[in-house]
Amino acid sequence: MTQRNILIAGGTSGIGRETVKQLVADGDRLTCACRDLEQLPALPGIEGIAFDATDPEAQPILPDRLDGFVYFPGTIRLKPFHRLSDHDFLADMSVNLMGAVRLIRQALPALKQSGNSSVVFFSTVAVQTGLPFHASIAAAKGAVEGLTRSLAAELAPRIRVNCIAPSLTDTPLARS
Repeated sequence: MTQRNILIAGGTSGIGRETVKQLVADGDRLTCACRDLEQLPALPGIEGIAFDATDPEAQPILPDRLDGFVYFPGTIRLKPFHRLSDHDFLADMSVNLMGAVRLIRQALPALKQSGNSSVVFFSTVAVQTGLPFHASIAAAKGAVEGLTRSLAAELAPRIRVNCIAPSLTDTPLARS
């Protein structure tokens, strides 16, 4: 199997961390863009670069060629709608949507170099099913799903773009 060069945003906790471990076990080379580099698994084949999804000025140095990109950063702000402030909605949009937008924009030239790359975003079942106290995260992840559909149409057939919408998963973020 050919070694793939994959950009991971996040990867220090939960689903992201487990995915990083599996990709390294599969022999892939990873560039992990995350806030806390010390939380990355200490495994060969991982290069950590500082990245804050909420920083509009963040410009991490990325590889020249990428075979894949997975965006893990997310939030979970469960409150009744009447208690959600504009700041809550904007904070969720900043991490879930705008961090992804900025990083995919920067990674796009490297993804195009591959000729057969893929992008994976994460959403939540709350977008399609409607769950109480999920208004802010459902709005942000709904925007991610819209971005996914648009990019899938625009970038095909050279770059596949998909979105996974898991249910509540036992992760540190969910437990908090």
